[in-house]
Amino acid sequence: MTKTKSTKRALLLSALSLLMCVSMLIGSTFAWFTDSVTSSGNIIKSGTLDVTMEWKDATTTGAQQTYKDASAGAIFNYDLWEPGYVEAKNIKISNVGTLALKYNLNIAANGEVSELADVIDVYFAEGEHTLANREMTELTWVGTLSDILDGMPANMAGDLKANTADTVTIALKMQETAGNEYQGLSIGSDFKVVLMATQDNVEKDSFDENYDDIDVPDKDIQIIDGNTYYYLNDGNVVLRSVPYGNVGSSFTVRNDVTLLGIGVDKGDTNGPVFSKYSPVETLTLNEGLVKINARAVTGVKTLTSVNFPSTLKFIGEQAFAQAGMTSLTIPANVEEIKFGAFRDMANLTTVTVEGNVAFDNYAFRSCPNLTSIYLLGDDVTFNGSQFATHSDNGDATGLTIYVKNTTVAARVYAAQTSAYGYEVKVLGEAADGSDAVSVTQVKNATDLDTALAEGENVVLSGNMNFNSSETTANSGYGATGVSVKGSVLDGNGYSLGINNWGTWDSAVHTTGGTIKNLTINSGMRGIFMGSATADVYIDNVIIDGTVYTFNSDGGSKDYGVYISNSTLNGWTSHSDVHKEVVYTNCNFGEGSGYAYCRPYGPTTFKNCAFEAGFEVEALGQVTFENCTIGGVALTADNLATLVTSGTIANATVK
Repeated sequence: MTKTKSTKRALLLSALSLLMCVSMLIGSTFAWFTDSVTSSGNIIKSGTLDVTMEWKDATTTGAQQTYKDASAGAIFNYDLWEPGYVEAKNIKISNVGTLALKYNLNIAANGEVSELADVIDVYFAEGEHTLANREMTELTWVGTLSDILDGMPANMAGDLKANTADTVTIALKMQETAGNEYQGLSIGSDFKVVLMATQDNVEKDSFDENYDDIDVPDKDIQIIDGNTYYYLNDGNVVLRSVPYGNVGSSFTVRNDVTLLGIGVDKGDTNGPVFSKYSPVETLTLNEGLVKINARAVTGVKTLTSVNFPSTLKFIGEQAFAQAGMTSLTIPANVEEIKFGAFRDMANLTTVTVEGNVAFDNYAFRSCPNLTSIYLLGDDVTFNGSQFATHSDNGDATGLTIYVKNTTVAARVYAAQTSAYGYEVKVLGEAADGSDAVSVTQVKNATDLDTALAEGENVVLSGNMNFNSSETTANSGYGATGVSVKGSVLDGNGYSLGINNWGTWDSAVHTTGGTIKNLTINSGMRGIFMGSATADVYIDNVIIDGTVYTFNSDGGSKDYGVYISNSTLNGWTSHSDVHKEVVYTNCNFGEGSGYAYCRPYGPTTFKNCAFEAGFEVEALGQVTFENCTIGGVALTADNLATLVTSGTIANATVK
């Protein structure tokens, strides 16, 4: 009993003690051991898209100028334009933001565009160039200012990472041929150089950069099978600016798209449907497609195959630029192909046009390897002076155009009045044109002069002679019998000359092309070159009876002169304006009292024979390989019998 009472008493005392402790703790705080880690400086900051444009003169006199802010005033600002006037600027485009960007540089008009823009040529080049003259050899002709102000893209574009810059050169030149009708005109109240920049899809999050691929407005959109379509207000459907992430090597346009391109209006500033970032190799266009509008495909060098629908009616300006196709077949239903529809296609060799098409100027432009065009329609027409070119200067040497009948052939001639190097043939039995018959006809001196002026390859059928006062051809220095500008003049063993000549008159004037199998027997200058648009080849030509044989006063360091298997009796002279001048298997002798050669630039004589007493004044670097003087092998020991003493240091014998 005593033990039980003691236990109860102890439990009671414990409970009372616990109750007292709880009551004392009410309102009080325990002290606990603690620790912490803080990450300070965390940032969420949006990137910036910020681009600047500066300029300075690109002429010799302005080469030391510093760059000026383009937003502070006009880049081109001169009001006394005249034929031949050039204004050139270096333009620096800088990405001063934190995001990578794509940019496009263009020219736009404020106000009405007058006819003056038709005679202002626009030239462009990447990088900073200093121009020493008006020849524009370092720049590429883009088009006339009228073309660009009318909506033709100048393709002055690029991409920049943050804190990097590009420099380009733009030049405007008033054509030397601009007549009195262009006096007192102006191009709107002014015109503007516009730089547009958009974010490039290169920034990455934790996964990849594909989140940047969204390049669509927030209205008038329909996404079908991962492809984005845009609707125009007139009810047509246009596919444009396809997000790069949604494009594979093969792309098919769905049936509900009736217009492919940047829009109906040329002023639309949106980009192409497919650009250089698109990896498309095969493009299939649906049977409902009616139009391919301007700049639909730009810079897609991977594109090697296009399947055109039979419903297609219209291919717009620069619809395909820089595409990689080697061959192209345009179906019979295509009725119109616009200015430069196929441009800068380096791999294109063969084009077949199956139907009756109305071609605009430069339908196939700057396609350097284009060798064959088949026009299979009976009613093909042309609107413009140039149909196809290998380069922007109009050269088309080596291009053969096959047609079904002489009616179309005559239209081709009319379309190539200022182009160089066409050969037009009527198709024979063989589909590949192997039995084609040339329809070029040269019956007299007038026909020869006209044909060469129009860039046709011709073959003489007899001797021809001109009076300098009567010829229609002119070298820019004086009268000339004929002018070869990128085409082929085959003398076929006959002779050509010019009578009653003056100081600068020549039998033949050339800016490029081939002159062969010809005897030139009269004239102050046999073959004269005042400028160059291509290499010059002279083969199996005898020049005897002129004062000068081959003579140049102008040219281009991009092009050379190559003379072979020829006889040059008289004074031969060429300026230091050529890439090189090479004589191979040539004979040099006296003519009209002269036995003299004066090369001012790099020159090579290979397997050449010089008459005794002939002199070479080596004002440029001259090399002799396996040559003779007076029938004796030319060596370092007897070099002085040929090369004048004051210039022998410039001569080398191999």
